[in-house]
Amino acid sequence: MMDFHKLEAFIAVVEEGSISRAVVRLNIRKPSLTRIIKALEEELNTPLFKCFPSGLETTEAGKVLYHEALSLLNHVQAIPQRIKSITQDLDKINFGFTNSVGLHPFLPNLLHGFREAFPKVSIHLVEESSNLLIDSINNGKNDIIFLRIPVPISLELNSLHILDEPLVVAMPNNHPLTAQADPLQLLDLKPYDFVRYRHLEEQNLFDNIMASFYQLGFRPRIIQEAPLLSSCLNLIAAGIGLSIVPEATQYSWSNKQIVYKSLNDDLLSSVPIYAVYKCSTENIHLQYVLKLLSKYLK
Repeated sequence: MMDFHKLEAFIAVVEEGSISRAVVRLNIRKPSLTRIIKALEEELNTPLFKCFPSGLETTEAGKVLYHEALSLLNHVQAIPQRIKSITQDLDKINFGFTNSVGLHPFLPNLLHGFREAFPKVSIHLVEESSNLLIDSINNGKNDIIFLRIPVPISLELNSLHILDEPLVVAMPNNHPLTAQADPLQLLDLKPYDFVRYRHLEEQNLFDNIMASFYQLGFRPRIIQEAPLLSSCLNLIAAGIGLSIVPEATQYSWSNKQIVYKSLNDDLLSSVPIYAVYKCSTENIHLQYVLKLLSKYLK
């Protein structure tokens, strides 16, 4: 019967090119190695080597066996590491997301559902920019990330469109637009001062917002930029200007000095949320997260 020891011995003979050199590599006696090769040839009912004065040469059957045996042994040798990596990850799962995605209620609902199924698994959360989050998936630091943009197909990552989040206009409670009926159009905002929340974490989101204004032929009058969403909202509450923010902002940052009005424009009314993860995964926790996400899918 063919076994791994026979295949290892056969591979050694092929790679060394002679029985004499192979016995040194394998640290066994020459008669024992000769018997192993003969047993393989009898089992397969075909010669595996041709003998020449310069050494041994594999037959066509021997070449096929060598490649198959090498592939099989490499796979077997990788099993312990694969099992180790899986078991090491059994006690934790790593989520990454941008700032605005972290405000959406789907995320705490998702974490709650996961905690109910895996109460002993540690949940690690990381808030970063889109580029850093994509790097974190590629280097294994995060199991799944949530972005406002899909990732390029060439990165061998899956981008799963989870949902579209409506955008709203945040304005001071004494702003003229508070008296206007919902929903607002982008052109309604043209005469007014803007406060822009521009941070590396959300660069893509706000680049898209600015691009929509440019398509309408005007540049919004930005009188101040804020490095964080919370800073932007504080400026709005102080009456400095208005801004366009994801809908979940109004639920996580409630302030009587701010009024939120819905936005419905052909160019811009919502922003997507994508889940991004590696195409091939054996992580049972990630598989369960994807199952939970299925109810949100567009």
